[in-house]
Amino acid sequence: MLLGASLCSPLWAADDDPLVKQGSIRGRVVDNGQQVLPGASVFIENLQTGVISDIDGFYTLANLQPGTYTVKVTYVGYNPIEMQLTVPAGKTLEQDIVLKEGVEMEEVQVKGVFSGQRKALSLQKNAMGVTNVVSADQVGKFPDSNIGDALKRINGINVQYDQGEARFGQVRGTSADLTSVTVNGNRLPSAEGDTRNVQLDLIPADMVQTIEVNKVVTSDMDGDAIGGAINLVTKNTPYRSTFQATAGSGYTWISEKPQLNLGLTGGKRFFDDRLGVMLSGSYQYAPGGSDNTEFEYEVNDEGGVELKEAQVRQYYVTRERQSYSAALDYRFNENHHLSFKGLYNRRNDWENRYRISYKKLNSKASKQSVVVQTKAGAGDQKNARLERQQTMDFALDGEHLLGPVKLDWVASYSRATEDRPNERYAAVKLSGEDYGSHFADVGDRQPYSTLALPSLSDARWKVDELTNSDQSIVENEYKFRLNAELPLVKGLYANTLRFGGKFTRKDKERETAFFAYEDDVIDGWRDHTCAQIRSGFMPGDQYPIGTSFIDKHYLGDIDFSRYPGKEVLEEEAGNYQAREDIWATYLRLDQQLGERFDLTLGLRVEHTRLNTSGFLYQADEVDDETVESLTPTGKHKNHYTNWLPSVLLRYKLGEDGNVRASYTQTLSRPKYAALIANKSFNLADEEATIGDPNTKPATSHNFDLSADYYFRSIGLVSAGLFYKDVSHVNVEALGYLTGAELGLSSHADTRFEVTQNLNAYDARIWGAEFALQRDFGFIAPWLKCLGFYGNYTYTHSSTRNYHPMLGIQPGDEVKMAGSPEHTANASLFYEHNGLNVRLSYNTASSFIDQMNTGSRELDRYYDAVHYMDLNASYTWGKQFKTTVYAEAGNLLNQPLRYYQGTKDRTMQVEYYGVRVNAGVKVSF
Repeated sequence: MLLGASLCSPLWAADDDPLVKQGSIRGRVVDNGQQVLPGASVFIENLQTGVISDIDGFYTLANLQPGTYTVKVTYVGYNPIEMQLTVPAGKTLEQDIVLKEGVEMEEVQVKGVFSGQRKALSLQKNAMGVTNVVSADQVGKFPDSNIGDALKRINGINVQYDQGEARFGQVRGTSADLTSVTVNGNRLPSAEGDTRNVQLDLIPADMVQTIEVNKVVTSDMDGDAIGGAINLVTKNTPYRSTFQATAGSGYTWISEKPQLNLGLTGGKRFFDDRLGVMLSGSYQYAPGGSDNTEFEYEVNDEGGVELKEAQVRQYYVTRERQSYSAALDYRFNENHHLSFKGLYNRRNDWENRYRISYKKLNSKASKQSVVVQTKAGAGDQKNARLERQQTMDFALDGEHLLGPVKLDWVASYSRATEDRPNERYAAVKLSGEDYGSHFADVGDRQPYSTLALPSLSDARWKVDELTNSDQSIVENEYKFRLNAELPLVKGLYANTLRFGGKFTRKDKERETAFFAYEDDVIDGWRDHTCAQIRSGFMPGDQYPIGTSFIDKHYLGDIDFSRYPGKEVLEEEAGNYQAREDIWATYLRLDQQLGERFDLTLGLRVEHTRLNTSGFLYQADEVDDETVESLTPTGKHKNHYTNWLPSVLLRYKLGEDGNVRASYTQTLSRPKYAALIANKSFNLADEEATIGDPNTKPATSHNFDLSADYYFRSIGLVSAGLFYKDVSHVNVEALGYLTGAELGLSSHADTRFEVTQNLNAYDARIWGAEFALQRDFGFIAPWLKCLGFYGNYTYTHSSTRNYHPMLGIQPGDEVKMAGSPEHTANASLFYEHNGLNVRLSYNTASSFIDQMNTGSRELDRYYDAVHYMDLNASYTWGKQFKTTVYAEAGNLLNQPLRYYQGTKDRTMQVEYYGVRVNAGVKVSF
C-alpha cells in the first residue's frame, strides 16, 4: 500500500513541485585498470551523507537539490579522492569514479591476492551486519575446485564431504539444514530428495564473482537463515572488454587416470556501452574414488555393545562438471536499467561400488552370512551408476529511479533435478559360517576378519540380490521480488526507508521405480567375475585385497526389459509431491545518528502454506511370504506465519574500524523428509519410518557483538561474540515405540525401531570468532611479501525441552546435532612480483550427527578433520596476463570418518588420497 501510494502521488507529476526538480548522481566505481570496486564509500561532504557501491560497483545518490557538491570516495588500499559534481535540476548525472592504488601498495608491486582482498574487505567493512566476503581472486589462491571447498576457508564455516569434496556448509555451529544458499539473492532448490540443502560441489569455484556469508541478516533478506545466508554472486557484465581462459589437468592415485579442467570467460559492452554481455563456461572431468570400511554396532540385553555388521567397500567414481553462466544488462537511460543473469550447473557422477558385507555377526552361526555386491549401471552409462544432478537459476531484474524513489524488481525461475536411471545391484551370498568369532581388533578402530573368503567359483555362493531402479527428483521454484528505497532526510541524521515484498512457489516431486529379478537372469555370473579391491587399500592391508565380484560389464549388458520383475514397494514408499508457497513483506529503516553511529530497524513477515501427499507402506511375513501394500496418504495441509524483527547498530572507529551489535529473529523450515506424511511399517522386521506434515519450523533469537579493524596495508583483525536461542530444532532420530504408540492395533505390544524427524529439542548456541589477515610488513618492510590468513571459531551448544521419544534423562548433557566446537583456518603465503606460494590448513572438531534414542552408545558422530593444501602460481604480463599454477590437496590424506558413541568405535572411514593439479590461465 505504501509503495502504491508513493507511485500514485501527485508529487510525481507536478512540474512546479520541488521534488520533481531534484536530481541524482549515479555511476560506477572502478580502479585504474577498469576493474569494478564493490563496497566503496561515496560520501557527500556538504550533506554529511553517502552510500556504498553495490556488488557490481554501482552507486546512486538520489533526492538531491540542484547544485554543486563535494563528493569523497574511499576504498581499502586505494587513495581517497574528492571531486566537485554539479547536479542538474530534475535529471540524473552519470559519473563513473576511478580510484588509484595507494602509494604503499604500488611500492611493493602487489598483484593478485591483495587486489582480491581489497574488494572483499571493503564490502565487509561497510556492511551493517556481520558479513564475510571472498572474491574470485581470493578463491583462485586456494586449491579449491568447487564452492564448498572454497567456503571452508571462511571464518565460522565447517563443511561436510562426499567422495573427498565439500558438499554441505555449516555456519556458526549449526547444521547445514539451518543455512540457506542463494545465487544472486535467490535461494537455490535442492537436487536431493529429502533435504533443502544445496549441493555446493555442483558449482565450480571459478564460476562466481564473489561469495558473501551473511551471519546477520537484515529484513530485506529471506528470513530462512538461522545459521546464516551464503550468497553466490555470479559474474556480472564488465566495465571493459575482458577475456580469461584456463586449461589444466590433475591426478589421483586411486583412479590412476588424468583429470581435465577447462574454463572460459568473455565479456564486452556494445552500442555506446548501453548493452553489456558476460559469458562464462567451466568443464571438469575428474576420475577418482575412495577406499572405505564401515561397521554397525548394537547394544545387547546386558547393555554391552556388540559388532553387528562390517563392510569393506571399494569405490571408483568419475565426476564430470559442466557450468555455464550469462549476464546481460541494458541501460535505457540514466534512470532505467534492465539485466538478466542465468546459471546452469550439471554434474554427472558415474560410480561403481564393490562391497563385502559380514552380516549378523552377533547372532548364531546359522544366521550369519557374507554378501559380495556390485553396484553398476547400464552399458550406455559406462556400466556405472549414473547420478545426474542439475541446477539452474534464471533471473530478469529491473532498476528504476523515479524521482526520489529507487525501485527494483526481480522475476526468477529456478530448477533442480536428480536422475538416477538404471541403477543396478547384483550380489551373491555365503551363509552358515561363524564369521563373528573370526573378527580381530573389535574394540579397536579397524576391526577385520581373519577368515579368508572362498573363491566365487565355490558352489556354496548363491545369488542374493538382483535389482534395477530408476529415480527422479524435480524441484521447481518461481519467485518475484519488489523493493523500493526512499531517502527521507539528509545530513548528520539522514535516513532511508526501504520496503517491499516477495512471493515464492516451490513444487517438489520424488518418483522411484524399483524392481527385483529372479536369480536365473544371471545364471552365468560365475563366468563373469573380476578382482576389484585394489592393492594399497588405505584402511589397511588386513582387508581382503583382490576379492572377486560380479563384473560391471556383465551386469551392465543385461536387458531387463526381457524379464519380468517384481515391484519393490518398500523402495517406492518414499515417493511424494509437495507444494510450498511463501508470501513475504518487509520494512527497513536505515538511520544515521551523527558522524559515528548507524542504526537499522527492520521487520519481516513470512507466511508459509504447505500441501503434501505421500504413501503408507506395510509389509508382513505370512506363511514365509512377504505381503506388501502401498496406498496414498491423501493431501495434507499446513500453514504458519513468522514475524521477524531486526535491530542492527554500528559504531565507526574512524575510517578504519567498526563495532557492531544486533538482535534478529530467523527461522528454518523443516526438510522435506520431515514434512511428507509418508509412513513405512515393516511388521516382520519391526521397523518403521514416519514423516509429519505438522512438523514446526525452527525459530531463533540471535544476538551478535563484534569489532573489526582494517589495516591500510590490506588486512584486518576482528573478534565477535554470538548467541542463538533456537526453538523446535528438527533432528532425525532413531528410537523405539510400541505398535500401540504407532497406531498398529494388530501389533500393539511389538517394539518397533523407528526413524523419525522430530522437533527434538530447543537449543542454545553461544560462541566467539576471531580473524586475522595481514602481511608481515609491520615487522620489517622487506617482509611485506609474506603474510598470514587465519581464523578461529569456538561454539558451545546445549539442549533442553526434549521430545519424549528421545528418552533423554534429566541431567544428561546433549549437544546440538551438527555443531562442531572448534573450527579454524591458517594460511601462510608469499607473494612478490607475480610469484604466489600458499600453505593452508583447515580443521574442525567432531560433532554429533544423529541421535540414537535407544542408547547414547549408538549416537552417530562426525569425526574431527585436519586438511592441509599447498599451491603455487606465477603470473607475468600486464595487458596480457599469463599464470601457471600447481596445486596439491589433502596432503594429510584426511579420511571421512563417523563413529558410534566413542571415538574408537568406527562407523565409517573413507580415504581419498592426495590430489594434484596443474595448468595455465591467460587473461586480457
